[in-house]
Amino acid sequence: MKPQPFRIHDQRVVKAFVEARRSHTADEPRLKLAWSNWGFGTEELSASAARLEANGVEHIELHGNLYSPDMGYRPDEVLRILGDHGVSVSGVCGMVTPNQEFAHLHPHVRQRAVDYFRRQVEFTAAVGGTYLLFGAGSVGRPVPFDSYELQRAADTIRLVADDFAAAGIRGAVEPIRPEECSVVHTFDEALDLLARVDHPAVQHINGDLYHMLSGELHIGATLLDHGHRMINLHLADSNRRALGRGLLDLDVVMMALYAIGYQRGDHYASAEPLGAGGNPYAAMNLPPDTDRLDELVAVTATTWREREEEILSASDEELFGLYQITE
Repeated sequence: MKPQPFRIHDQRVVKAFVEARRSHTADEPRLKLAWSNWGFGTEELSASAARLEANGVEHIELHGNLYSPDMGYRPDEVLRILGDHGVSVSGVCGMVTPNQEFAHLHPHVRQRAVDYFRRQVEFTAAVGGTYLLFGAGSVGRPVPFDSYELQRAADTIRLVADDFAAAGIRGAVEPIRPEECSVVHTFDEALDLLARVDHPAVQHINGDLYHMLSGELHIGATLLDHGHRMINLHLADSNRRALGRGLLDLDVVMMALYAIGYQRGDHYASAEPLGAGGNPYAAMNLPPDTDRLDELVAVTATTWREREEEILSASDEELFGLYQITE
């Protein structure tokens, strides 16, 4: 029976993983699991850090909440709280909204984005983060103004690229599904944007499994082909819920990551299960449902580690049989 196209891509990923695994050493590191905390809403950072510690999550991607010089996290306090719970900052999730975005038609809106990201760059460096991610356009504005958004975004991003470089922070653009954002929906489009920015400090991609389900032909194949440009991958199942609660083949994702050596260096996989629905972003400014968040973290972290152990311990024959590889 002829396999379906997605299965052919699956098989390519499995073969690449098996080949890469043959060169793994006894002390090979595991993938770095983190959590993107803006989905925790207005919860105190100490409560979020305690939840991550309880579930063995050692890295956090912080909400870029410095919306003005007088608002948001304070570095000394952040480092003290996280240090108390054995959690370190992987990076910062920059929030791009209709009133502050790189691709906007109006210059004063783009200037607000420039000012906002300069604050986030300084903060990211102060708390020991290694990357700052952003969308090229606003989440919540899916209809483009015109056909020049990509170039406007590149020109505006370049205005803050020197700030990234001076702080030693890696800039990463996140492709976002077209239902939520007007520009840069795929890895290929992100690479086009980064080529237009043409600055060494902003040359990376922040992947997102949920958006990749919409934009990419096959998640695993995209990671094999372009994962070397990625420094963080947002995690959620096919329904944007906790890992293991949907139809995502997490094994293929993990095998693709190991195949490209993603487990080495400053590369992260940050859980971001925002829940189903058209606008999960409203929860960012609401008090959290702590029971739901406790379950999200526990289920996701447990599923991640179980599936990682399964793929690393499975024999070549088991993997080939499961994915119908005959050679």
